[in-house]
Amino acid sequence: MLEHYLPAVVLGAVQGLTEFIPISSSGHLIIARELLHIPDQGNFFDAILHLATLLALLIYFRSDWANMISAWFSSRRALRQARTNRRLLVLIVVATLPALVVAPLANGWVEDHFRSIVTVAIFMVVVGITFILMERWVNSTDDLNKLSAPRALGIGLAQALAILPGISRSGATIVAGMYMNLRREVSAKFSFLMATPIIAVAGLYSLYESVTQGSLMQDWQFWAAAFVVSVLSGLVAIKFLLAFLRRYSLDLFAYYLILAGLVLLVVHFFV
Repeated sequence: MLEHYLPAVVLGAVQGLTEFIPISSSGHLIIARELLHIPDQGNFFDAILHLATLLALLIYFRSDWANMISAWFSSRRALRQARTNRRLLVLIVVATLPALVVAPLANGWVEDHFRSIVTVAIFMVVVGITFILMERWVNSTDDLNKLSAPRALGIGLAQALAILPGISRSGATIVAGMYMNLRREVSAKFSFLMATPIIAVAGLYSLYESVTQGSLMQDWQFWAAAFVVSVLSGLVAIKFLLAFLRRYSLDLFAYYLILAGLVLLVVHFFV
């Protein structure tokens, strides 16, 4: 019985942790499946994992989303805080647009050419080096109230790159935000907020595909275990990363990505 649910627990934990910690969820899911010989559970399972991380985001940032939505419909739009919340919602929409355009066009091509251990490892090393360079070159000082629409669009373009396995969505958007002069922890918060709509779209699309293909998973206890573990690990990852980045740099994640990528390459080619 335990062996039956172990893949659900492992993949749920990997998704929840690595969706938000900047080390690539798609890359680590591929690695976990390859190393542990876990078969692909199909679109319905992918939908469950995406919707679980979406719920983690909505729970953690429930106050932010409530303020943004209420400010948009509030009759007291002239108030400074209401204007700030409305503006933030617009910036999130702007930042989401590139991924919404790129993903439908490139997803099939990426699936055919980049879902391998080798490409994941190479991208992990590249992202790790990018983290180190960004930490050395950029001294970011701004809050979200200094973020403009063009800079939000630039962060959105970085998010679109995360369609490639091995490129962390949160990592790409955090360093892009730092390049746009957002403080590290502020950039992380914006990264999480802008992830909400794109993860929602990805989850609902995977759910739609599973319904149209008739690939709904019958073992509800299996996907329920993955869902719960993914939500809980996602909440832990969000809280950890925001607290971590207030005090420390991205170097720890950079060294991990470079080491993990190199180890994967060595194992693949020489073992």
